[in-house]
Amino acid sequence: MSDPKDQLRRQLDTVWRMASSGFDTLREVVVRSSQAGRLRVDLALLARERRELLATIGEQVVALVDEAGLEIPEEVRQLYDRVRDIDARMRADSVKQDSAFGGRRGYEPEAGNYVDDAMDPDDPDEHAEVAAEVPHARKGEER
Repeated sequence: MSDPKDQLRRQLDTVWRMASSGFDTLREVVVRSSQAGRLRVDLALLARERRELLATIGEQVVALVDEAGLEIPEEVRQLYDRVRDIDARMRADSVKQDSAFGGRRGYEPEAGNYVDDAMDPDDPDEHAEVAAEVPHARKGEER
């Protein structure tokens, strides 16, 4: 009969070899996944750079048409007219009053200025009859 220590050692060696091959497989999967992820990020960055370059080209074409009055094909003229229309709408909308209170952005009065609370503790005389009807609302009393 074999020694129990030898048997345990062989079992541990077997477990270790299986775990090692599993770790190697896992490492390969992680490396491939990270490479695929890096490729997706690179492609997204390239697509973004392309969009930005196309936008720059478009802005330069619009500037050239504005400055030099270049003759452009009808399809490009329609796009140019749409860009100009959007620019005009953006300029018009930027000067409109745009807060909920009718003022320019940045001026939003506090809502408390417009609220008339019957239980206003700062003005006990204004609604004395309401406070008189509600026992817990009298000054100094608690619920």
